Amino acid sequence: MRGRPRRARPGDERLSPLDASFLRVEERGAPMPIAALAVLDGTALLTADGRLPAGTVQELVGRRIRDVPRLHQVLVRPRHRLRRPRWADAPGFDIGRHVRVRPLPQPADEDALLAVCRELDERPLATDRPLWEMWFLPGMPGGRLGLLLRMHHVVADGIAALALLTPLFDAAPPLTAAGTPGAPPDRAPRSGRWWTAPAGLVQQLRAVAREGRAPALSINRPVGRRRALALVRADLAAAKEAAHRHGGTVNDVLLAAAAGGVRAVLAARGELSPDLVLKVSVPVSVRRPGQTCGNRTGVRIVPVPLGETDPAARLARIAAVTAAQRHRPPYVPGGRLLQRWTARTMHRQRLVNLWLSNLHGPPEPLRLGGARVLELFQLGAVQGNVALAVGALSYAGQLNLGVVADADVVPDLDLFAAGVADTLDRLGAGPGGA
Repeated sequence: MRGRPRRARPGDERLSPLDASFLRVEERGAPMPIAALAVLDGTALLTADGRLPAGTVQELVGRRIRDVPRLHQVLVRPRHRLRRPRWADAPGFDIGRHVRVRPLPQPADEDALLAVCRELDERPLATDRPLWEMWFLPGMPGGRLGLLLRMHHVVADGIAALALLTPLFDAAPPLTAAGTPGAPPDRAPRSGRWWTAPAGLVQQLRAVAREGRAPALSINRPVGRRRALALVRADLAAAKEAAHRHGGTVNDVLLAAAAGGVRAVLAARGELSPDLVLKVSVPVSVRRPGQTCGNRTGVRIVPVPLGETDPAARLARIAAVTAAQRHRPPYVPGGRLLQRWTARTMHRQRLVNLWLSNLHGPPEPLRLGGARVLELFQLGAVQGNVALAVGALSYAGQLNLGVVADADVVPDLDLFAAGVADTLDRLGAGPGGA
């Protein structure tokens, strides 16, 4: 890309306070990309000798995103920072700076794939160009290849990111916010600005204060730049059945499973106690029709009983709590002062211990340039002193979990992943089904 971005026009979209908060977080040392990892049957894209020409995928992706404006825009920051940055069209857009091919080292198994994704995901996205990139990672057995899609959190939350990337895929069905099966997603407050008014802010702070403090755990230490990744697989139909048996939702199953992972880690570290209650931050969509970009999420803080040894009893207790929470609006953090305070205190906060996100993905298999998407995972971001993030994404009957952790705070991520998988199996929601 050459030249400078043009000056923002009056009609250009300015960042919301919530969007801008992710820039403040990154300025304090925490890269803020969100990512998706796909595994494709790449035989339709590979040459006869197994190579993947960069030009082939660059032309394919460039053609598919031609009519997605946000993927062709850069951020223009005001000189004196008195106003929030705006989006502006990038001059000289170069697809070669966003779509790249990197063959995996041999043996190109899942560990090798995750090692390369971890290395790539530790890098901040370049701010002199549109804030996204795609890495095609060929070399896996049977003609399979990995595809890592990275996007700055300021561009979109998980739902918006999936929507922005929909044109990449053949016959991609609509993507919606996660929620109770058969029920509409959580709705936004009637007034789009209620949380920025002083009375709304006070109400929000009081409500958060009533949640009580999160326990002080060794998994909550300031996050650095090194990452660890893990994948856990489940069966969507079996998870729905497990949720139904206990009066809950798939989200509740995921919360019970995440608790199983934390139990495994804390037990090995000698921190597990019978009365320990984990505080989990769960994003809730407050997106209105027509809002296709940016971050439109509220938050619910769910108390999860770590001392409960039986996964089924734990799931039932979680379901009772979340059912009551759905009668109240989620917390919608907003306002410049609150966002600045959050960014300053995030390394010592005592509100939450863990992030957990759940997205409804396409129910039917997708294809990219004729290459079938075999698996699809979401990889979130860790920040502040929350060093573990679990992202679930349903896809074609699968329920896939991507776990991101700070590699130094959670060097035992394998224990966490094993605890999650064991809990899913005990609930009958593992990849083998009930």
